[in-house]
Amino acid sequence: MLQAKNKIGVGFSVTLKENKKTKQSEISKIYFETLEDFICFVDKENEFRQFESDSLEIITQIPELKNLLSNLPKIIVENHKKWAELLLVCHYFIQNPQPNLYVRNLPIDVSTKFIENNQSILRTLLDFLIGDKINTEETDFFRRLGLQIEEPSIKIRFLDSSLSFHQSISCLSVWVSEFNGWHLNCQKVFIIENLTTFLSFPKTSSSIAIWGGGFAVNLLKNANWLNNRTLYYWGDIDIHGFQILSQIRGFFSNVKSLMMDSQTLQKFHTGQKGGDYKIIEMVNLNIQEREFYEMIKSYNWRLEQEKIPLNYVLNAIHPLTVMPITSL
Repeated sequence: MLQAKNKIGVGFSVTLKENKKTKQSEISKIYFETLEDFICFVDKENEFRQFESDSLEIITQIPELKNLLSNLPKIIVENHKKWAELLLVCHYFIQNPQPNLYVRNLPIDVSTKFIENNQSILRTLLDFLIGDKINTEETDFFRRLGLQIEEPSIKIRFLDSSLSFHQSISCLSVWVSEFNGWHLNCQKVFIIENLTTFLSFPKTSSSIAIWGGGFAVNLLKNANWLNNRTLYYWGDIDIHGFQILSQIRGFFSNVKSLMMDSQTLQKFHTGQKGGDYKIIEMVNLNIQEREFYEMIKSYNWRLEQEKIPLNYVLNAIHPLTVMPITSL
């Protein structure tokens, strides 16, 4: 009662009634007479004023957003101080859907990182405003809006210097689309999971090495020219390594595994265990690989490539070359 509106001038109000038996006053109702009373009681005066101001700005500039944001009022509050820039971005895409520019080249008066840093709210707004003009099949924010993005690249080492474009270039990265269009004059391609082993892999005649980068081997799937090369995959001896082997063999049936066998495990394994993993169907392993994989999985064993000495690697690939091989 001491905190009621009739005592302090704002907040909740109290209605009393008389108890017929005791003749004492009892509370029959507690309520708020006005929105202002409620907002004051929950200590949200400043936030509500900002909400009202932002709502008015949004609906004045883009009336269509009223139907969206009336069901998502929290978005208005969470993005206070951003609405001027958010509305500029919305105006631009309404007028220029699918602009085919890099995001930082867009002629919008916002900071260069604003769109990148506010993808979630912008996706909600633009999906509503221009849903019929976006690429709904794309989950990537930038591709969805028809923006250019930097293409993924593939890192390559020329294990035979005669294959390189210049004697001083031994390693380079090329965009996936460019790599797919190549027909590099090599006989053998070694796809290697980890970066260190990729960089230290011995020089080999008529060969290149490709850094697989784990499950990033998916980037190679459209390089059809690799079907006409002798392919080797070398990964960690663990569950993920064999899952990647199965994946890449789904693209190129001619891939042979390298140093992913029980002999290598027995020689260098010191008890290391693998991490968490998901069970996936291993349809592209041969019988011997599948049996070894099942054993690895049962103990969750792991032997990282980096634990295998270079001289062992040299001996393993020696039968694959027609000329002497050397370390870096």
